[in-house]
Amino acid sequence: MSLRNILVSSFISAGLFMSVAHADTWQLDSDNSELSFVSVKNDHVAEVHRFTELQGEWQNNTVTIEIPVVSLDTQIPIRNERMLEHLFNSNEYPIVSAKATLEDTVLLDMPVGGTLPLSADMMVYIAGDSDTVSAHMQVTRLSENRFLATTTQPIIIDTKAFGLVSGIDKLREIAGLARIDYSVPVTFSVQFSR
Repeated sequence: MSLRNILVSSFISAGLFMSVAHADTWQLDSDNSELSFVSVKNDHVAEVHRFTELQGEWQNNTVTIEIPVVSLDTQIPIRNERMLEHLFNSNEYPIVSAKATLEDTVLLDMPVGGTLPLSADMMVYIAGDSDTVSAHMQVTRLSENRFLATTTQPIIIDTKAFGLVSGIDKLREIAGLARIDYSVPVTFSVQFSR
């Protein structure tokens, strides 16, 4: 084999290796990830709620996260049931999801222990409606095969954009409250591993 053919073969092999390396699928680690949101009632009573189960993957510049709404935990079982029925319409829409496109080359080139501020537009789907929200995060490479992404400021979900106002009003009426805010701050800390 000539030197030229050897070099060509080497470049092709290296290119294939890099393509495979960058095409790895990173899975969301549900045990080490969390997402919570805050509801405010009667103007001054704030309560933190969370989802106990997250699913997702990161592949080919795209991050997808899915949240089974039945994993909602408000610390009050009857409130869980009411929110699933009147807010999330969980029988018809069992999953809340989000999708974002990232420049993963920058992240994959990050050294272990490295950290990077990152902003991304996320398309969020809730109960049959969708809207784009901005997420501001800090991404840290914990090891060669693990990343951590944490919000650096809350993501504000405008429930009007998702058609959730009537559900919130129904919850307010059932609970006998004067007001439940329509803007909902959301924070998350998620880990992806391969």
